[in-house]
Amino acid sequence: MNLSKQALIALGVTGAGVLGCSRTELTREQLDKMLEETAKRPVTSELSLGALCYEMAAPPERIEYHCPLCKTKTLHAKWENVGSVQKVNRLRQQMKRIKELKLDAMLDETDLCNQCRRDKATDTMDFYILVTIDKRLVRTKIGYYDLSQIIAFLEKKDVWKADNDATYPLKDELPRIRTILGMDGGEDKTAK
Repeated sequence: MNLSKQALIALGVTGAGVLGCSRTELTREQLDKMLEETAKRPVTSELSLGALCYEMAAPPERIEYHCPLCKTKTLHAKWENVGSVQKVNRLRQQMKRIKELKLDAMLDETDLCNQCRRDKATDTMDFYILVTIDKRLVRTKIGYYDLSQIIAFLEKKDVWKADNDATYPLKDELPRIRTILGMDGGEDKTAK
């Protein structure tokens, strides 16, 4: 999915953080088979609560975001927005892994850039994933652990891991994974 800047604008992806995608991508047939195999596997009993005894560091009072697409800087001072900017590096690393696993996907972090944000009237800092499977492009808003679950799925694991090393059954997340992959819902952005 090496889309030009004009094509991304036409799809509504107008700014920062639209990262390139893999050249060899998984097909719908392959993904359907992987979903079916995951659903058939028994839920593992080897789950972990993870670390429960650590103190979280407070975020900085403000943070500067450097847009990789338009090259502008945006200063964020609201607590919620600072947290979103801090998440972007983690999400970029996860997206890199997703592409290594042959899923044709991009991270849309346009909400972090004042220049590129589509809806300048709101102050929301949402992240989206754009997934292309068999020439169908779907854009889905993602939560904090969605990419962790996609990685575990693509690696054919039975569990996914949270930041504190707690593990959870991947089988429970299959409906959400199907949505992110555009197999159930999602906003179809296929160019007509």
